[in-house]
Amino acid sequence: MENSYGLLDLLALKRIDAFTFVGKNYKTFWKRVYGGQVLAQSLHAANQTVMSDRYLHSLHGYFILAGDIDIPIEFKVENLRDGKSFNTRRVTASQKGKAIFVLSASFQIDEIGLSQFEKSPASFNPENLIPDDELLKKSKVIPRKIKKYLLSRHPFAFEFRPEIDYDKSIDYSSTRNIWFRLKNKTMLTRNQQYEFLAYAVDYDLLIMSVISHFHNKYNHPVQTASLDHAMWFHRSFDVNNWLMYSMKSPNISGSRCLGKGYIYDREGLLVATVVQEGLARILK
Repeated sequence: MENSYGLLDLLALKRIDAFTFVGKNYKTFWKRVYGGQVLAQSLHAANQTVMSDRYLHSLHGYFILAGDIDIPIEFKVENLRDGKSFNTRRVTASQKGKAIFVLSASFQIDEIGLSQFEKSPASFNPENLIPDDELLKKSKVIPRKIKKYLLSRHPFAFEFRPEIDYDKSIDYSSTRNIWFRLKNKTMLTRNQQYEFLAYAVDYDLLIMSVISHFHNKYNHPVQTASLDHAMWFHRSFDVNNWLMYSMKSPNISGSRCLGKGYIYDREGLLVATVVQEGLARILK
């Protein structure tokens, strides 16, 4: 997917009836459906069934089975609630009659109220940073298989610029900050902004948990896969402009890793929060 137009096309599902949609897949190198894709497509399906004055404020998803990139995905939307201020939808993404992903999403009318947020931990201007694909190619620490997986997404609709080189290990209490934006400016609706962000933030939240803390374990391959994913949307943003993704991993145990991410705009406003748990199994 070389640009945002390809991503727009990927998320443009075919409508079968009022609550049923079908989507195609991005042909990944690892031969399974990219988690951010099925997440964003499920959100797109839900967006088609709510009133135009309602906007996403939170989503929760479970990755149930690995998706087959050669089989279209069917999205079934359930209308759980249409209230005066909030709407709730559940989306089941299926292949061959089996659920591969389930999404719950809540929508709200715009309201004005109290406001506060933690300040952005950004340390650099993105213009002065090196793109992640250039850093990955030079890395002497990241294993070949993981490097090939990460590089396989380039060219990609988004560009990413880490503040810290991938070869530098960090402790569990520190954050790994990455700036990102669309490679080419694209006119998007507010709902499409949310879908694009949901697609992008599955970017390495789990991989970064492993890379950041376990450089010395790379003599054994590590199996990673998304298990569940949650997002909260706090303020408006524009994926055409630089956003900063601050990631950390407060816990790894039981062959599972927990990743937390905070997304800030260029002015330092907190626009979204991400929490994800995934498989982190050392293969021997």
